[in-house]
Amino acid sequence: MNMQDLSDECVKKFLEKVEEKMGDTSKVPSHAITRYCRMLTIYCDTEGKVSESFISSMDKCIQEIVSVEGMEEIFNECNKCPDDI
Repeated sequence: MNMQDLSDECVKKFLEKVEEKMGDTSKVPSHAITRYCRMLTIYCDTEGKVSESFISSMDKCIQEIVSVEGMEEIFNECNKCPDDI
């Protein structure tokens, strides 16, 4: 799988968990999830060798995602490196 496919899989996994646990995906910041999944894919591919500003951007995405009620648990379940990297 290429990095875009891995990122898309991450987004899909997040949204499936949201539907399963919350039933409604309209309240979740899907743009932040998409951005975070792209960053997570890069982070995992580089084995964490990224800049401080990259980590800071990831943290901003995390805060946006977990600020929605019920999303922290889902985030914790989905915040894993893809197996294919």
